[in-house]
Amino acid sequence: MNVHQLERQEAEIQSKVQELEQLNQSTRDRDKMKDDAIAHLSDQLIALTTRLDSIERRQQ
Repeated sequence: MNVHQLERQEAEIQSKVQELEQLNQSTRDRDKMKDDAIAHLSDQLIALTTRLDSIERRQQ
């Protein structure tokens, strides 16, 4: 391989690394959004359960 081929190969590798880093960040961001949504739904479920327990106690 000559210097030009090595430089071109290095540029291709750097480009691929950047592409994979962006994909990885996108995946992390999507996972965080899902985690946040699950946490929010869990909080709502706890609140609804507490409210239902309170209503049931008043009816007894």
